Amino acid sequence: MTGRERFRRVFRGEPFDRPPLLDDGVREGVVERWRGEGMPRDKTPAELFGLNLHDRIGPDLTPRVANRRDVLGLSARGYRAAFRVSRDRFPKDWAETLGRLAGRDQIIGIWAARGFFQALGVGDWPTLSAVLYAVRDVPRKIENRLRIYGDFCARMLEDVLRDVDPEFIYLGEPISDNHGPLISPEDFRRLALPAYEEIIAVAREHEKRRPGAANVLVSTYGNVAALIPALLEAGANILWVSEISELPSMEYRRLRAEHGRRLGLVGGIPLSVLASESEGEMERRMGGIVPPLLASGRYVPLASGRVREDVSWRRYSRYRELLAKIVEESARGGV
Repeated sequence: MTGRERFRRVFRGEPFDRPPLLDDGVREGVVERWRGEGMPRDKTPAELFGLNLHDRIGPDLTPRVANRRDVLGLSARGYRAAFRVSRDRFPKDWAETLGRLAGRDQIIGIWAARGFFQALGVGDWPTLSAVLYAVRDVPRKIENRLRIYGDFCARMLEDVLRDVDPEFIYLGEPISDNHGPLISPEDFRRLALPAYEEIIAVAREHEKRRPGAANVLVSTYGNVAALIPALLEAGANILWVSEISELPSMEYRRLRAEHGRRLGLVGGIPLSVLASESEGEMERRMGGIVPPLLASGRYVPLASGRVREDVSWRRYSRYRELLAKIVEESARGGV
């Protein structure tokens, strides 16, 4: 069974031999340091540990404007022009990319949305502040713009699905900090959900021909706990949280207890586990997190963010060995 097949089967609730072991996406500078600590120079971490590579592909979903600071002030007509559906939004090497994907084992997601704030041109504090005031003062305008954005993303996704059978649809939603979402759950449901529902409806329309489109994954980087019910309502069914402090409300075992198997999960191993000086501490913590999540289903274990310089090659190797052992034991019914 290939990594692609495993990923799909895990999240569709179908039989599989074991979950895929995903590549952590380690920075090149970290890998170079590891080579000085004993990592073989002729191999990548993915090759050494038999990891499945994964990536996101698809069209440019950002506004076509001279200055992103202008997006919020555009008229409805101007906003539609900034998000005009066009094949020229695809990468110039799209045909070559499709050729490389033929016969692949790489796990691929399609970019389907860039998130609430990116749709409104946020790129710094002044643009973020302007959008937050607009949510309060002119919510109808924000709702209108997000409906336009949802239609744009849905049409672009439809175009990509003619070319690609992905393992998942990828919705980027950097809408929270560690305290919670920057808009209320009520505003999110009213303003953003129609866009998500339209995008996800396209995925559902294509899932018979493109089975991977059934996996609708939301990626976020903060405390999105308060928005999960709305995301599930819209049709999202997988959550992947990265680069986040260890918050009780976002602990994966808690999320599984609250939302059950309808919320698939990727990640969940805190980066502090990898930085553990004690191998016994690393084994204890991983043993408390990963086996119960694997046993409950619809879960792929992975570190919750990019591996950084504070993780030595010895500790990273130990983490990978422990995770492979836990996954193997789960496949034999040992967890």
